[in-house]
This record gives sequence, C-alpha cells and structure tokens, in this order.
Amino acid sequence: MASAAEPAAAPLGLYCQFYVFTEQRPRLALYFEVAERDGRPEFRQRYIAEDNGARTDYDGESAPPPDWRLDPTAEPRTLSSRIAVPDTSQAGQHEEDIVIELYGYVPDRRSTEFFEASLKNVHFQNLPGKCRQTAA
Repeated sequence: MASAAEPAAAPLGLYCQFYVFTEQRPRLALYFEVAERDGRPEFRQRYIAEDNGARTDYDGESAPPPDWRLDPTAEPRTLSSRIAVPDTSQAGQHEEDIVIELYGYVPDRRSTEFFEASLKNVHFQNLPGKCRQTAA
C-alpha cells in the first residue's frame, strides 16, 4: 500500500478528440492507456475512431499500436508517433509523422477537465481539439 508521502500514480487514460472547425464536427478520437515506466508516463494507444465510421482497436490481437513518445521538455508538451495511412500506391499505404500538442497537460495532475490540444498530420490535416485524463 502506498504511503501518503508518495506521489500519485499517472492517470490511467488520456482521451483526445479533434474536430473540423468547431466541436460540433468531430473528425477523430483517440484513447491511450497511460502507465508509469521508469518514472515517466508511457502511452499505449487503445483505439482511433474517425467520423466516417472507421475504427481501429489495438486489443493485443490485431496489429500492434503505434509507438507514442511524450516530449516533456517541449512547450506545449507533445505526443508523437508514426502511423500508416492509406494511399493509391501499390502497397496501399505509407507512414507519416503524427504529433499531438498538449496545452496545459501535466501527467501527474489528476483532473478530468478538458484541456486544449491540436493534431498535426498530413493525412488528417491540422486539427484543433481537446483532451482529458480519465480514471479508467
């Protein structure tokens, strides 16, 4: 059992939603499980859902999730990865960088309030959004 003097563990999840122009037009949603490893938060993507009904769940039985990395020194903090996106090539897809800018994100602060975020990616375009930490 943890003593009162120990810091709180990292939140259990991070939910992000990105939209086209206004919150009434959600374009993309992502959910991450967050665990602490070597004193730093580690993000494991659980799903990505798009406004066209497409959804990819990373449940351990399908393809492995993208490897996300938090840069705690950037301002705002950034969560970045490389993702496979569809194209018209013979392979049918290619990899691109994707970055989520997290304005006001503090990993060890337990709060379920939404905070500003933005998504930077060629395929999904640059989208405004918001994220919140979750307890489950």
